[in-house]
Amino acid sequence: MTTYRTLPDGNILVHVPMRLVRKQSGVRLLATEPGANMSRNEEMLNIQSLALGLKYRRVALTDEFPSRFKMAQHYGFDSSYLTRMIRLGYLSPVIVEKMAQGELAHVTIQRLQQIQTPVWAEQHRELGIE
Repeated sequence: MTTYRTLPDGNILVHVPMRLVRKQSGVRLLATEPGANMSRNEEMLNIQSLALGLKYRRVALTDEFPSRFKMAQHYGFDSSYLTRMIRLGYLSPVIVEKMAQGELAHVTIQRLQQIQTPVWAEQHRELGIE
């Protein structure tokens, strides 16, 4: 069961139960709740991209790099790509949960990267989530 917890610093911690399953073709990450019927590649790409977005957002909020350009150089990619990835770190926990469960299989990571508002209600409207 997915749980939400507000941390002392105001952030919201979302726990989505998942498990790693070893198969002959490799390791697969599966949500333990009903959903995730996407292909292995799509599923892993979506979850990995969401996790990277959160990681890059957290790094960008520190003083480790003087600019996003320097941060992008450090990681070895373009600053516009970094900006798109950081946007994923501002997605609503509901969207992240639905992606992890495979309920938004029709929504691509590229579409999520186009969402420019950090307001969760507006993100939900853009994606047609009630």
